[in-house]
Amino acid sequence: MSIEELLEQMEQYRLRREQRDYRPDWLKRFVESVAGLFEPLTNVGRVGYDCQVDERGWTICLYIGTTEIIGGPRDGQIDHASFCIDLLQLQKFFETIDRLEWFSVSGSATENNPIAVKSLLSVHGKVSGGGQVRLELLGTPPNVVKPGLHLRPDGVLYETL
Repeated sequence: MSIEELLEQMEQYRLRREQRDYRPDWLKRFVESVAGLFEPLTNVGRVGYDCQVDERGWTICLYIGTTEIIGGPRDGQIDHASFCIDLLQLQKFFETIDRLEWFSVSGSATENNPIAVKSLLSVHGKVSGGGQVRLELLGTPPNVVKPGLHLRPDGVLYETL
């Protein structure tokens, strides 16, 4: 495949993805604003998200994606980025907050789930300029999410499509 064909394929993928996006504009702005609050402490990471709607409103999950090591002695290792979020800044994106909870869930480490303790912050409230949401800020990505970045032994970092 030539570079031109690859670029065309990437453009077609982007267009199909944009066409499937049924989120209202206020929700898109909210997700972008909250994603901007993630401050990686170690490594680098890309903020991932998932939005679902039901009769109670929107549920938004945000997390920093993982990096997979490609090649070398650590080949296949998945690295999670440590991060912090300014909760006072987060509060400014809400008109009202009805519920604020932090969960720390422990479990046994397995081959598929090497991290035994998971944590998430859950904020229920009304978004400025929008509707009711349940925002979940995850300490690690959901198990079904594949690494968003790959790191080669020579230090080159690249995105997964």
